[in-house]
Amino acid sequence: MAGTPRSSAPSPPRTLTEALRAFDQARLVALLDSRPDLCYPLPRDLADLAARAATSTSTGRAIDHLDAWGRHVCETLAALPDPATTADVAVLLLTRDPDATAPEVSGISRAIGGLRDLALCWGPDDQLHLVRAARDFFGPFPGGLAPPSPNPLRPEQIDAALRRCGDDVAPVLERLAWGPPTGAVRNATRAIAPETAVTPVERLLAHRLLRPLDSDTVILPREVALHVRGGRFVRQPVPLRPPELTGRQRAVGLVDKAAAGGAFGLLHDLELVAHTLEHSPHRLLRTGGMAARDITALGRNLGTDPRHATFVVECLAAAGLVAPGDDQTLLPTAAFDRWIGMDAAPRWQRIVDAWVNAQRWFSAAATEGAHALGDEATAAGAPALRRLILQQAERTSPGTVVSTTDLAAVVGWYRPRLAGSTELNQLVGWTWQESSWLGLVALDVFASFAAVALQDHDEVPASLLELFPTPVDQFIVQADLTAVAPGPLPHAIASQLRMLADQESRGGGGVFRFSAASIRRALDAGWAAADIHSWLSEHSATPVPQPLAYLVDDVARLHGSVRVGSVVSYIRTDETHAATILANPGTAALGLRALAPGVLVSLAEPDEVVETLRRLGLSPSAEDSRGRAMTTPARRRAPAVRRPPTLPSVSAGEAAAAVIAAERQQRRGAEARISTDETLARLTAAAQSEGKVRVVYVASDGTQAERDLSPLGLGAGHVRAVDLTNSQVVTIPLARISAVRPATSDDLD
Repeated sequence: MAGTPRSSAPSPPRTLTEALRAFDQARLVALLDSRPDLCYPLPRDLADLAARAATSTSTGRAIDHLDAWGRHVCETLAALPDPATTADVAVLLLTRDPDATAPEVSGISRAIGGLRDLALCWGPDDQLHLVRAARDFFGPFPGGLAPPSPNPLRPEQIDAALRRCGDDVAPVLERLAWGPPTGAVRNATRAIAPETAVTPVERLLAHRLLRPLDSDTVILPREVALHVRGGRFVRQPVPLRPPELTGRQRAVGLVDKAAAGGAFGLLHDLELVAHTLEHSPHRLLRTGGMAARDITALGRNLGTDPRHATFVVECLAAAGLVAPGDDQTLLPTAAFDRWIGMDAAPRWQRIVDAWVNAQRWFSAAATEGAHALGDEATAAGAPALRRLILQQAERTSPGTVVSTTDLAAVVGWYRPRLAGSTELNQLVGWTWQESSWLGLVALDVFASFAAVALQDHDEVPASLLELFPTPVDQFIVQADLTAVAPGPLPHAIASQLRMLADQESRGGGGVFRFSAASIRRALDAGWAAADIHSWLSEHSATPVPQPLAYLVDDVARLHGSVRVGSVVSYIRTDETHAATILANPGTAALGLRALAPGVLVSLAEPDEVVETLRRLGLSPSAEDSRGRAMTTPARRRAPAVRRPPTLPSVSAGEAAAAVIAAERQQRRGAEARISTDETLARLTAAAQSEGKVRVVYVASDGTQAERDLSPLGLGAGHVRAVDLTNSQVVTIPLARISAVRPATSDDLD
């Protein structure tokens, strides 16, 4: 009689490791991409990967990144006994729900499939196992439900018991039904008969609607809680999909122009703040942040508020363009000099990249009690949430005005742990405001080019290059001692113009005003009057007005009439000026004395002497020990930003390939190993037939060795054989042999 054929269907996995062995490479790559913490350190094999995926830390991180529906289904599985079925999940979620639809039923299957792909659960639909760490994540009462009673009451029994208890037990049941399902009751384990019960809790205990958990605690059984809830697992149904972002429409072209203007304005603000820090370094606090008064001063310089000034400083620091110097003053870095020489589009792209990937909430540094660049704004999860917020805004139709309240609701569906919280509303508001400062958002609309800016590019896309105005290399000098730039000036020209004049307005162009102090600033930097006239003639689109030419000559004629050096320092001038300086009470603190006609020496430093004489209305210039006029010292720069060491970067594809290769290697090793009985059988057959075999064994020094042998016999746990390579008789313990196979002709060559 023929035997019953065995089913060819594979048996269900018994562990998470076995479930992962059924993953193909694409699915394994998707798992590691979704849970990047599993990639480092590199898992040794699938068993190591499964063990790491089941840890509480990694599991909690994965659950925190589930959307509202996926988390809802995961918590439902946690509330069910192990193993559960897809049908059990559907019954708990959809029973007595008049709004349940076919899409929701199919959505349960998709959500469970997503949990499998994340290694949070495993097994077929009729044997679903949730990893232990996921059960622990939702606490002892997932969904606010306690375990069922040892002898659960049927629905009709619960209805009858509720009628006997009376209406005054309803508040107690309502409070316990939605969790936590426990309450403190003194002497809860005492026997109570229905006729002797007085209080609502006593009547519930007497009719088994509550049961004692210990001597001081009662618990509401699951079947009673679900009956009181009307069969619902949650108070409010969880949406299967996120809410849609809708709003009124604006013209896309108008939005893009406004956004591009904001982007260009930010570049100007960044340059202006770095220029200010270079010439007036701000000392950092001992905690590492900037003082509030310094931020306020930068805000006044920018013509904005401290919050925006904080954002500008944070952007500069995130991009590595400013950093603390050796004396803990904030200074531009050498990277700033390279950045400022780039075109506008790549400069802006670098700032956007730094902002998106910064592990800080920049606006948090502007809150009360915090400081710009202080540790208060550090947040490791900021980049992921920032990208999520921007991605949801990007998915709106072009020109849609986005409400931050609606945007927070959508983001809350993807991050249910934060849903509806004040924290999420604040973070969304901060991100939206900062996006508008960056030029990604304008008029509450996500700009059409912003999505391109958020992508990783080796080169700046042409679409971004077209957004920024073309720099101009000339300006218009007017008779009122102002220069008007009709467009953005190249950095070299703009910095030289700021040396000669004070900038009064900012934007695509700019207005600069010449004064005696600004001209003197250029002369102090080593410019001569002829140099200034030549430079103005070269870069002015109109002839240099006579008032400006006279101003330059008048300041230059007086500049250097008083010479300052160091004795600590000395003053060299004519006798008239020397007598005037000595007689002035304002110079008493300098400790001056005359050495010769027109030569004075001072106990003060040269820069102090120069500053004092300028306050007296004179125009001194500094000179070196050889009598040469000294130019402005070299620009101060902070040392290169030292980034903390980063972990070796391993992509999900590389990690998956390594794990699969290790698994295959282990499988081949397992296949190569044979049992002791099989080893004895092969060696005995070879001895009887005088055959030749290759034996793999562990040598006396612990290394693996191979020999081609002709077995002579077995006994006392050893095999005696002739070594075919040297014809010597050898003895090998059977316990050291790991493999035996017939020797081939190639082996014997």
